[in-house]
This record gives sequence, C-alpha cells and structure tokens, in this order.
Amino acid sequence: MTDVTPEDVRRRHFGTAPFGHHGYHPAQVDAFRTRIADTMIGHDHLSTADIRLVEFDDAPRGHRGYDIQQVDEFLDQACLELEFVRRGCHRVPTGRDRDRLTVDDVLRVQFSAPPFGLTGYAAEEVGAFLDRLAATLAHDGPNGLTAEDVRGTAFHTAPGGTAAYHREEVDAFLDLVAHQLEKTSR
Repeated sequence: MTDVTPEDVRRRHFGTAPFGHHGYHPAQVDAFRTRIADTMIGHDHLSTADIRLVEFDDAPRGHRGYDIQQVDEFLDQACLELEFVRRGCHRVPTGRDRDRLTVDDVLRVQFSAPPFGLTGYAAEEVGAFLDRLAATLAHDGPNGLTAEDVRGTAFHTAPGGTAAYHREEVDAFLDLVAHQLEKTSR
C-alpha cells in the first residue's frame, strides 16, 4: 500500500466506463472520495465497512460514468490505507512495490472488535490466516495462498467471551488480498 495523503485521495481521477457500460455516477463517487480524504484527517468517520458496502448509482442517462473496476480497486486500497491511518502506521514505498501488499502490511493489520451486540470472526482463526498470508508473501513459493484460496476462506463466528474481529473489516481485507494475489499471478 502506498503512503497516500488526503490530497492524493482528493485529486484521484478515474477513467470513463467502456463504451456500452454506464459506470458509476461521477458526482457520487467524487463526494465519497472527499469523505474518505476527510476521514483520513479526522473530519469524517467512515469505517472500512462503510467503504466496502458503499453503492453508487449508474451514471446519468446518456453519460458514461467512472470505470467501475478502477473505482472498486481504489476503494479496496482505501480500506487498507484507512486502517493504517487509524493505527498510525505508514511506510514509504519504492519502485514497483508501491501497490503490492507486503509482509509488513500484513503484520501491521489490526481489526476492530465487532460492534456491540453483533458477532464477529474468531480472532484465533483470522490470526492463523494472517500468519499463512505473511508466509506466502515472504516466500512466494508454489505452496502459498492463491486468490482463489483467499476467496474460499471462511471463518467461524467467535463463541461468546472469546476474542472476535469485525466481520466487514476482515472481509474487506480478504477482498484486497485476493485482488493483490490475482494481480501478481498474471
């Protein structure tokens, strides 16, 4: 993940949707992008779950909106970046590693407890997954996790009184990991 500033987020531009596709409504995406930047400086309070679950309307009739894939990739990256901002963790990326998830990124990830009254994923299982992911990224060998492995990952609900993580945060992270692994395997 890059060391993105709120101004980088505000200035982020997206291509238009391919011909024949509507794409996302530009004004809605731009407004949400501003909220992400505001959250990074403490003027708004989006969670990674808010970002992961956002839905945009199609572009107005007769207009091609923003490219859906570009916006979705940006939102995946924003989830991870907001987690780093929230935890005060930043690193300075270089060269081709600017958009690659690293072992250090995985080791710094911390998930929130589930909201009051809701169940979450068993922290022990999520921790074991993070260990396996870190090993995959460190060794990049034939026995590592694949994007399909990550998409097929399922965690049990934590029993009462045991450590648990916020489901939406973990799911957003899994989406990002699957996307990153898919990009690096091409």
